[in-house]
Amino acid sequence: MPTSILKYVDIARLVGAGLKCPVCNGTDCRHSRWLSKAEKLGSEGFRPYRCNDCAHRFLARNSASLERILINCTAVAMLCFGIWLGVDLWLASVDQPKSALSPANAAVPATPAQKQQEAADSGDAAAMLQLGRDLATGNKRPQDVGEAAKWVQLAAATGNPEAMLELGRFYRDGVGVAQDSARAYVWLSRAAAAKQTEAVLEREALVRTMGEAPLKVALELSMPTQPAAALIRPK
Repeated sequence: MPTSILKYVDIARLVGAGLKCPVCNGTDCRHSRWLSKAEKLGSEGFRPYRCNDCAHRFLARNSASLERILINCTAVAMLCFGIWLGVDLWLASVDQPKSALSPANAAVPATPAQKQQEAADSGDAAAMLQLGRDLATGNKRPQDVGEAAKWVQLAAATGNPEAMLELGRFYRDGVGVAQDSARAYVWLSRAAAAKQTEAVLEREALVRTMGEAPLKVALELSMPTQPAAALIRPK
């Protein structure tokens, strides 16, 4: 590297390393001739230099000039790498779509209610049942008994014991559907057959309140040949 460049880009001088004038600390130095053979023989490992800034002549290690060049070359290489890295990062940020950088368009995690709705839409019986219960009571979402009955009916149609028990209660109490003790009996019976113990007790209690005609209808609807769809009636 020419000394004229090192004069302006001289990291070695800043860290106190490499060739420099002992009088003015200048780094713009050049090789000088030996004054005599005796000086050369008595200065093994050194060589003469002259400072172009103050004209001072001095002896320095043979490796001093090379050391300064290596330090400065390394510093320049690191500077160039830093500039390249900065430009690369800046270009990457410019190319990035503005919509991706906007907090308003950032992905928002789904809420528990949204996750529940997604599971119910995908056919998860437990999610459909819980969605129906939440809609019936207004838990964490606006109350809608008609929509609640729809989801409980869908869950019960899958054979879920808890859903069949809940649908029996809906028919017994007229929640989102027309009150129908016969269909309440049928769904409580199906839940009981699926080993839902609460359904057994609630069916027995229902029978004590039913008349002869509704009980006869209930027994007819309880025939195994009756499809689940036939046991569901709108409000």
